[in-house]
Amino acid sequence: MTGKTDSRTIPEALLQRLSDCLTAKVGLYFAKRNWKELQQKMTAAMTDFGFDRVEEFIESLPSLSPTQNQIEILASHLTVGETYFFRERKVFEILERSLLPDLIAARRNTEKRLRFWSAGCCTGEEPYSIAILLHKMLPDLKAWNISILATDINPRFLHKASEGIYGKWSFRDCPQWVQEKYFRRSKKDRFEILPDIRNMVTFAYLNLVEDSYPDLSNQTNAMDVIFCRNVLMHFAEEPAKKVVHNLSRSLIDDGWLVISPTESVYIPSPPFAAVRFPHAVLYKKDGKPRRAEEIPHVFVPLLHKEEAAPAKPRVDPAPVHEIKKTVKRSEAKEKEAEKLLPPYVKAQALYERGRYGEATRELLELVSHDQDTVTALTLLARTYANQGDLMEARRWCERAITKDKLVSGLHYLRATILMEQGAAEEAVMSLKRALYLDPDFVLAHFAMGVLNSRRGKLKETGKHFKNVITLLRNCPQEKILPESDGITAGRLGDIVGLISREKGLSCVK
Repeated sequence: MTGKTDSRTIPEALLQRLSDCLTAKVGLYFAKRNWKELQQKMTAAMTDFGFDRVEEFIESLPSLSPTQNQIEILASHLTVGETYFFRERKVFEILERSLLPDLIAARRNTEKRLRFWSAGCCTGEEPYSIAILLHKMLPDLKAWNISILATDINPRFLHKASEGIYGKWSFRDCPQWVQEKYFRRSKKDRFEILPDIRNMVTFAYLNLVEDSYPDLSNQTNAMDVIFCRNVLMHFAEEPAKKVVHNLSRSLIDDGWLVISPTESVYIPSPPFAAVRFPHAVLYKKDGKPRRAEEIPHVFVPLLHKEEAAPAKPRVDPAPVHEIKKTVKRSEAKEKEAEKLLPPYVKAQALYERGRYGEATRELLELVSHDQDTVTALTLLARTYANQGDLMEARRWCERAITKDKLVSGLHYLRATILMEQGAAEEAVMSLKRALYLDPDFVLAHFAMGVLNSRRGKLKETGKHFKNVITLLRNCPQEKILPESDGITAGRLGDIVGLISREKGLSCVK
């Protein structure tokens, strides 16, 4: 049997198992009201998996351990690409009139460094809008170190975004000057973004639920502003909470998270404080400890309407003052427990929770008492890197190296900091030192491959990526790699395969 299967022929129990499976494997949530649409999407996807009956395809998925390529195929069918330039213009007006002027003024006399992340970038209109706004606001743009990272789980979206060619529909509700100044007509009713703007954005595959971030190796650390609009709504509750936690760690203290109004239910406070602007609410990562009375928003789990149990009596939520009391007691217990921890362990716990400013203060106090062990200095370098202070990060990393020049991981850490600073040649030298000390250092081989790829040296890229694949061959897929912030062997292999396909590196299998 071929072709579409009528939705009435698929039992609800099977569609429920499918929904649960997609939540577990991809992080996407499909409510019961969307099951008909879900079946249609699976019908379109089944031929890519070698099936000609959608019911048989759905039945097979729970027992399938999908490869990275198969996850990408699923994502390409299940995610929706609906966006346009300067979507929700009020948000970009806030960025232009409030956030960016403060950031630019604060950084103009320091590193002149700004970092943005469009998480769930779809076909690229959002990150390009950020780039256009920066180009408009910074007459000395070339003097700045601007990073605009754009990630998505759908490789087809990323391919279209990297091409930078759009139809008229992408310019709806967009000022005319955007199209006139920053695009050139490529063919009838198609417009190509200018190379200077396209080169400001780095597109990359990233699974917000499964991948590791913040991480120096994929440049998801020390963000000033993260856009994650209309993304959380597609996740089940637990994956959404995990994503928000990791995004908070990817932001510097006082960094900003931009979401859609309907997703505010997922934003906990602390670490976020809701800041009201005209026509919009943005969320600021508040690096300062806060009393419960100052918390403007308390996390409430999202309850999907069809999941409520009508037979059970309605239970009213606890009054706000009771919730605040609970939060206050919890914070008090947490602080008492922190007092009992050894200084380094306390600093490490703060770092893991994204409280980088507090972690830095603890570590500086520690090293001021001549307890500047290599371990403490390394963590201090990482805390500064995750706050965007690369000069201090590099200084403390190099201080750790002077204490022990034979630690390959320190040379790798220095290389990742140098890569963010744009010092590619120095980064190569540090990576060579790391590989001299440890020829089997898989992340150092990966970093060398990425660096050479950026410089157009594809032969060298292929050599190092081939070393990565060889070293990972006998490594358990779920093993977290040394010197990473949670990247598993299996995930690194997937990333290498993805980059290799993009670059046409047939030598990497």
